[in-house]
Amino acid sequence: MGKKTILCLDDERTILTSLKGQLRRNFGSEYGYEFAESPEEALELIEELKQEDIDILLIVSDWLMPEMKGDEFLIKVHQKFPN
Repeated sequence: MGKKTILCLDDERTILTSLKGQLRRNFGSEYGYEFAESPEEALELIEELKQEDIDILLIVSDWLMPEMKGDEFLIKVHQKFPN
């Protein structure tokens, strides 16, 4: 089993950059970090991580995005990846 990973989703790159800095400053190399700028990209990342047997510990999602709202994205993740 790989390193536990935190996935961040936001359509604004500046927010992702800020999250990346804060997570690395607070947790260092304790966790892996993945960042996506769209729900579609995040779903692809989740699929890749699952194939590599990497656990996703936490998903941090923006709520208001052009493609879908964050709560809709999280429901979709739960339906597609119930475990």
